[in-house]
Amino acid sequence: MTYSITRYLTRSAALAICLAPALVFAQQQGGAAKPAPQAAEAATDPSAVVIVTGVTKTTTKKNATFSINTLSAEEIQRLAPMSTADMLANFPGIYSEGGSAGEASNNITVRGLPVTGGYRFAPQLVDGLPAYEEPEAPFMNNDVFIRDDLMTESVELVKGGPGGILYSNGLGATVNHVTRTGGDHVAGGYKIEYADYGFLRQDAFISGPLAPNVTGAVGGFYRRSDGVRDTGYTADRGGQVRGNVVYTSNDRKTTARADALVINDRTAFYQNLPISVPRFSNPGTPANPTAISQNTIQPLGIDFAHGTTASPYNRYFNMTGEYGTRTIDQADGIHPDFKMFTLSGSRELEDGWKVSAGLRYTTGTNGFNAVFTGNDTATSTNFLNARYQNDVISPAHGAALGCNLGNAKLVGFFNVPSSNACASFANISREDFIKKYAKATAVAGRYLNDGSPVPASANLNFMIPFIADVDASSTSLDLKTQKSFTLKGSHDLTFGVYKSRYNYAPNFQQALLVSDVANQSRLVDLIAVDAQGNQVGPSLTQGGAILPGWGGFVSKIQGDGNAAYLLDHWETMGNKLKMDFGVRWQNLKADVTRRDRNVITDLTPAGVVVGSTQDTTADNEISMPGDPHTLRQTYHGFGWSVGGNYSFSKPLAVYGLASDSFRLPSLQDLNDLSTASATVVNGKPVEVSAVEHIRQYEIGLRYLTRGFGASIAAFYNNFSPRSAINIYKDITSASCGTQGGVTQINSCPDVAQLYKRGVQNVGTEIELSWRPAALEGLELKGNLVMQNPKVNGANYTITQEDKDPQGVITGYHYVQVSEDGRRPRRLPKVMVNLMPSYDLKPLTDVPVSLYAQYQYYGSRYSEATDSNVTLYPAYHIINAGAQYQITERLSAHLHVANLTNQLSFTEGDPLFNDLLSPDGTRNRGVARPLFGRTVRFSLTYMF
Repeated sequence: MTYSITRYLTRSAALAICLAPALVFAQQQGGAAKPAPQAAEAATDPSAVVIVTGVTKTTTKKNATFSINTLSAEEIQRLAPMSTADMLANFPGIYSEGGSAGEASNNITVRGLPVTGGYRFAPQLVDGLPAYEEPEAPFMNNDVFIRDDLMTESVELVKGGPGGILYSNGLGATVNHVTRTGGDHVAGGYKIEYADYGFLRQDAFISGPLAPNVTGAVGGFYRRSDGVRDTGYTADRGGQVRGNVVYTSNDRKTTARADALVINDRTAFYQNLPISVPRFSNPGTPANPTAISQNTIQPLGIDFAHGTTASPYNRYFNMTGEYGTRTIDQADGIHPDFKMFTLSGSRELEDGWKVSAGLRYTTGTNGFNAVFTGNDTATSTNFLNARYQNDVISPAHGAALGCNLGNAKLVGFFNVPSSNACASFANISREDFIKKYAKATAVAGRYLNDGSPVPASANLNFMIPFIADVDASSTSLDLKTQKSFTLKGSHDLTFGVYKSRYNYAPNFQQALLVSDVANQSRLVDLIAVDAQGNQVGPSLTQGGAILPGWGGFVSKIQGDGNAAYLLDHWETMGNKLKMDFGVRWQNLKADVTRRDRNVITDLTPAGVVVGSTQDTTADNEISMPGDPHTLRQTYHGFGWSVGGNYSFSKPLAVYGLASDSFRLPSLQDLNDLSTASATVVNGKPVEVSAVEHIRQYEIGLRYLTRGFGASIAAFYNNFSPRSAINIYKDITSASCGTQGGVTQINSCPDVAQLYKRGVQNVGTEIELSWRPAALEGLELKGNLVMQNPKVNGANYTITQEDKDPQGVITGYHYVQVSEDGRRPRRLPKVMVNLMPSYDLKPLTDVPVSLYAQYQYYGSRYSEATDSNVTLYPAYHIINAGAQYQITERLSAHLHVANLTNQLSFTEGDPLFNDLLSPDGTRNRGVARPLFGRTVRFSLTYMF
């Protein structure tokens, strides 16, 4: 691997140049040093934590009428999260699959809502406005925009309630990343961080007064990394710069603010790895699931802790399409290249009136380069035999029966009679076809990098690249008018209108690669050979790709949204009782054009003799964009929220909340709905609901003092999704075609089933913190979540393949599935997060703080279906570290993630009893493992 220190220093210098003017100003102005992080944190009174999310009037966490969780900048620094999802795992009620996919494009879910991928029910805001209007965009998760750095002041999370009133898509949770702004004195910081996987990152910010009534702040980061998994090349590189300027009038009644952010970053995307488990003979059922024991899981060729399918040998591969041929570089990974501009301000008027506004424009592109792992790991002997059966014999036999005498696989791999060929092939059995006409007797594999043969001891598998390029832009405008008045107490009545317009244009294509399964995986080319091992006919692959252009779509989506909301914050009974009443109406006008890559095209170059050894069958079935599908539709939603908080005393309060929130169709939904034809169930067309709703009830108790804090909440959610359509093939229909006595399933008519996969969840969340007076410096913090989400309304039919011992498809059968009463996929019932810390300075006068973190997640189902029910094991992660305050301004931080090198999985596919490991003694599958132990060290200078 080539590592360019010159290039790294160049980009680091660019960050420094952006900060230089402010740094010079800071040196001229001087200013008091900020308190050390440990001192600032020790002085924090939990009852006085001020929140700005989900409220129209600044309030404290203790007095909120809804569930609110916060992380300060100091807490984020201590937790040292690898990604946005990793950080959100510290909020109770959030199940985050950590950073197991890398620094971006991870998945989270909220309070048992179904895992659909990404941030569908948890939009990410930056200073109260969405980074991008739609949080669920295929190949562009909300977290590709969010990179917390030293410019982050705090992160706040609101679950339900006013989050669904004041913000778009706040169905489950709304996360607000609050940015630093300038103060009366110059402040700033610089951090350099190193990790033991070739990670080097620099963060910096500076803020302070720029002119009378004007303050500014600017900062960002730049990072390079070899990758927490060993890709063999630079996996992560890039960064961001952001800043703001704020004007405040002398009377502090008028504010104006301008923000800008530029991000250009690349991060590796890590996927599932092959695994094996002890042999089981029967598929898992709800009553007797295939429960995986942690100690019995074994890797198949690739190390769980730091291994990956990516390597220098498969970094580059070619894809083919309407554009010709292009070379893909896996090192491009997830590649956001965006600019974000924001204008906001407020003005207090006479008689209790106030107006405020926020306008944000985001524009740019995102590249999504991810290679998924197939579930086909087998010995090279078995894998190549399956290719011979399914990719040589079956298509050639089908072509012979259909008298398709120009088929490359037929003329290349079999002898075609010079006369009366169609008559000779008519109704010929598979066995006779092979016996009489086969030229090829097997398929052989050769490594792409050096042409050497694949040994029998190697394991082979498919890899599936998902390659997408996205052009996107988003404009959000939020206008609010507030009126304060007195009526049986004080009221702050807010009326707002919200306008959004966003564009999204993805170009998505898949491929199918052949690779060995090893820590330095290599692409493999396949050829058909005769009994002497000589190549017969065309190669089956092209540069390791058996399908260099397979499936996908090209879409262009525009959304226009309008919303109006009303929220009244009422304080009465001597301000002991606080109430929030709110309603929101919103619509979405969607305009979608989608072209599926479903036109199968033969791109054999002119001049190449079809079926010759100079030919390849890989370019015979390229999926090209077909006819456009369009959608022109308007959707509406209405929601409400009622919440109250009663303070019994300064530290003690109780709150309650009831709300009904909605979720208009996401970009993923719109893209799918555009291809949906009229739904006919039992011969009658039915109207399909495309709007989701969630009814939430919550009661909670908060007791917050400087030494002890406790928050206990009980909640109930009833989630009603948009209607789902299950389409399966009627394999009993007389119109189904057969070939060699086997039903050709694609020729069977479709049957549509309408159902809703709803979720009901009841649970409790507990947050505790204790600083015992008898042992100054000790802090015990933690949270516990217990929940019981259950699916309801999900009943449908699927078809499954019948295979013979050689893996050849011999037919199909129906399976009736009912998910009702089952736990939704990938959701634990119990989550624990304990964070003890001990500041040694009060006792020893040594300015060192030690800390640890214990995270536990209960067992999770791979899917909620009744077939092949698979239960993945519970797992825990232990992190630990130390912070050393070298001087008043300089500190050092050592952080060890996954201290015990716990090897488990955040997710995985269902395990099938007929899928065996290469040696045949175990069963195989694929799952996404935790990262192994990593060590990070940083130096931070704050002033």
